[in-house]
Amino acid sequence: MKTILIPFDFSANARKALAYALELGKLFESQLYIYHVLHESPYTLAAAATEQEMEKLIAKDGEEKTAALKDEVNTLLQSLPITFSAERIKTKAEYNPLVVEKIIAVAKEQDAELVIMGTHGTSGIKKFFFGSNTSNMITKSDIPVLAIPEQYEYTPVKTILYASDLENLPAELKRIIPFAHSLHAGINVLHFDYGQNERKITEEEANIIIKNNQYQHIKFVKEKADLTIPLLKQIRHYMQEHQPEWLTMFTKEKSLWDKLIIGSKTEDMVHTLKVPLLSFKKPG
Repeated sequence: MKTILIPFDFSANARKALAYALELGKLFESQLYIYHVLHESPYTLAAAATEQEMEKLIAKDGEEKTAALKDEVNTLLQSLPITFSAERIKTKAEYNPLVVEKIIAVAKEQDAELVIMGTHGTSGIKKFFFGSNTSNMITKSDIPVLAIPEQYEYTPVKTILYASDLENLPAELKRIIPFAHSLHAGINVLHFDYGQNERKITEEEANIIIKNNQYQHIKFVKEKADLTIPLLKQIRHYMQEHQPEWLTMFTKEKSLWDKLIIGSKTEDMVHTLKVPLLSFKKPG
């Protein structure tokens, strides 16, 4: 994985995500691009006399934040049990009122293959799913997003749990496998069966696809779905029992993902996401 982009807002959660990115970047031998969007620059609040003066103030803020990013990286590296070449780390801060859109644009400019972000806010996972920058990134980004929960500490990834609706299994496995291969991790394809769905493949077909795949560390798991329990809660129960290190899902507007989130609004979601979530845009 050549480049990983890490949006950084100087919060405690962002520091957790950056520490995770440093560990993962070391494993993947990646370049890290740490990026801060100045969407509410304090200098813009000053009563600048001219547009040129305003631009100078914003530029000054960008320089200061870029220097602060470098300080954050150096501080974290001193606390982590790894060495990471400074030549493989770039930092930049610049002003833009559209935070998510700018991050996506920069990720594309840098040919990033992964975006790593922390979940944000005192509301924890609720805000992650309902309106945070991370949530918007997951919805809008064509580049995979790895969301790191609050207080999560890096641990080697042995198992990736892939929650699948079986509608695009070959194409979706193709995107997950490079991550699993780099991590030397197995993939558990978890499907909750709600009955007839003309768009999905059968269990037999799923097993044939898995068996014929060159990556051999994949297994299929089918669970009977409970219509009285939100899907997210059923996934959570499975995760509590089997303890995967990552959860992977594919997102699309009005997809199974949206339905499970809507169905989980009444739940206490603070304890739902305890491991990193790797999110991809759903094919087609």
